[in-house]
Amino acid sequence: MEIRDRGGIEQILAKVRVFPPQEIDIALEVIDSYLSGSPDYIIKVAVDETDRVLGYICYGKIPLTDALWDVYWIVVGREFQGKGIASCLMEFMEGDLMAKRARAIMVETSSISDYSPARDFYVRKGFNEVCRIEDFYAEGNDKVIYRKNLGRSINE
Repeated sequence: MEIRDRGGIEQILAKVRVFPPQEIDIALEVIDSYLSGSPDYIIKVAVDETDRVLGYICYGKIPLTDALWDVYWIVVGREFQGKGIASCLMEFMEGDLMAKRARAIMVETSSISDYSPARDFYVRKGFNEVCRIEDFYAEGNDKVIYRKNLGRSINE
């Protein structure tokens, strides 16, 4: 990711009409932290042949774990959804994490209907729901946590 990608990502976050303003602010804080050199995040951006931002993925190692990683954000512009971009971003990340000897990937999301496509995507990509915390974000809005094992044990 380069500084010039930030504006395109900000537009995508606003146009998908899923994230409330405070979530967009957090996403942008993470991006700014990454652009300032933070080692806590890895961000990869999908662009077209004209360098227009199509989507991005942000992930990082979970502190205090030996080899677990979190997907913090994966977002594709509304007009580019359904074209395999999120799958490509996820596959890139998984390859990167296998090279880093990660054991598993975690991702969390909301239980409200707006996030149903995200939950379905994670399941299609081999993630399993491992936890649901009722009324976490708000009454009737659970936190749903998924995990995908990457096929290596801690002893490898």
